[in-house]
This record gives sequence, C-alpha cells and structure tokens, in this order.
Amino acid sequence: MTVSVIIATRDRHQLLDDCLAHLARQPFAPGDEVIVVDNGSSDDTPAVIARHARRYRVPLRHLEERRPGKSNALAAALAAAQGDVLAFTDDDVNVEPSWLDAIRVAMTDPTVALIGGPVAPRWERRAPSWLRRAADNYGRLTAPLALLNYGAEASPLGSRAVLGANLAVRREVFACVGGFAPHLGKLQGTGLSGEDDELCRRVQAAGFRAFYCPHARVGHWVPAERMRLRYCLWWFFWSGITNATLDAARSPSGRSLLGVPLYLFNRAAKAAVGALAAAVSGNGIGAIERVIDVAFAAGYAARRWDLACSRPAAPSAGGGR
Repeated sequence: MTVSVIIATRDRHQLLDDCLAHLARQPFAPGDEVIVVDNGSSDDTPAVIARHARRYRVPLRHLEERRPGKSNALAAALAAAQGDVLAFTDDDVNVEPSWLDAIRVAMTDPTVALIGGPVAPRWERRAPSWLRRAADNYGRLTAPLALLNYGAEASPLGSRAVLGANLAVRREVFACVGGFAPHLGKLQGTGLSGEDDELCRRVQAAGFRAFYCPHARVGHWVPAERMRLRYCLWWFFWSGITNATLDAARSPSGRSLLGVPLYLFNRAAKAAVGALAAAVSGNGIGAIERVIDVAFAAGYAARRWDLACSRPAAPSAGGGR
C-alpha cells in the first residue's frame, strides 16, 4: 500500500517549514510521496519546499495551482497523486511520529475507505479560560479552531465527520465520489468550509465504510487571533452559510419560512433570551454557547436570503486560505 501525503498551502512558509520537518520523520515506504500544492503564494514557500525536497527520503513534489481555493489546489494534487491512499493534512499541522503507521494499519482492512483521527491544539499563547475549558472537552466552542477528538476507541463515523487536517481516503474511492466539493472549499477572506464533512457523508452514502482512528494523531496551530470571541462568532456565522449551502443541494425536509427551517428561528430566539439571562447571572461561557446559535442562524438566513457577501474579510484570523 502506497500513500500520497497531500498539503495545500498559501503564504505560510514558516508554518509549512515546521510541518514538512515533522512529516520528514514518518516511516515512509517505497512508493510513498509528498505533494505540496502552492495556491498562489508570494512569500518564501517555493524555497522552503525546495530545501525540504533535497532532504526527503521519498519524492516531495511541488505543484502550483493559481486558481484560488483549497478545493482547486487539492484537485490538482489528485490529478498527480500516485498513491493507493491519499493522506490529507494542512500546512499548519504537525503530524505525530506514528501518524503514517496508524493510517496504514487502519487501511489494511480493505473494506475501510476513509479514516480520520484526533486533532489537538498547539496554542501560540495561553488561551482564555472559556476557550481552555471548551478545549479540554473538545466542545462546540473549539470547532472554529478545527480541533477534534472522539475518544480513545476506533469507531464508525456514522453521522460524524473528520477534519481535512487529518483525513485519509483510498484514491479510487475519492475519485469515485468526485473528490472534495469545489463550491465548499476555503477561499481567502471567507469562512466557507464543510468540504471534509460533505466528503465523509458522500463516501458513506456511496456504500463505503468510514472510521475514526484514534492513533492517527496530529497537532493544529492555533494563532492568538483565533482565540478571540469575535473570531468564534464570525466562524459560526459562516458555518450557518455553509450549512445553508449544503441544504440547498440536498433539499432537506421539514417546515420552513422564507427558506429557513422553522427550528432555526425557534433556536435563535431561545438562544438570544438564554444568552441575556446567562450574561446577567455572570455565566459568561453559557452566554457564549448561546450566542453562537444566534450567529449560526444569522449566517444560514443570510445565505438563503442572498444577503451574505461573497468575500467578507476575516476578523484578524491569521493565516488561512
């Protein structure tokens, strides 16, 4: 079984340098390769890739994709990849030494088509108390940081999803289901996402098996700018936009008003009242957990009512594509 490790990057050469240094320690096998797709960088990304390519024990290939968007970059990698398994990670991720071995072990079962594992935080600085508490339990408030942990036991994914920072899929299955959805890929200046969640759903809907693999572990860089409440609310607003985009494609059942499910109106109203009550009582975390429901509903409505701008600037998100 050969593996193609795939990374899309743009203007984050320092993080990419660290990422490739950690990846170089993996137990690569003959036929493995690493593909880095530069999605229009203007920094020292090409030099970083070239330097690592001279030292790698397997081919480290540098591709360029000028069309903006992570999905476009990954599509370019798919066209060039030779491995039986495609292992995706990000330029701000450090994989653990056993990562590749864990993927191979999970994929020895020929009925398993897709796997993903835990994504732990690598904090730039000490996180605020509300975020640390959420991170300890991998609660909803850590979703904007792309963190994940479903426990210590392997299990079928079912309705859950794994993250593109730590996801592996058989190449033939990835091609069969059409790869990542291009209309959901990240674009600089927006928070549109969901391509990994949508891929997990499509793989299983096509009859393939997908699993959570607790031993395939990685660490994800969390810059200080993403520890702010403003960023959290911005992310959940865009999560609403993403979910409205997904729902538009799959025509969900249930009652709606002006294109928005009635349950979202109800949830947002209760969340607004609950947030106010929690704030008055001094329960700051409780207030935040309710306000994100309001942000989500607002984003959903904005997408359905064509009120959302296509490229609003992220609130000092740091990095990203």
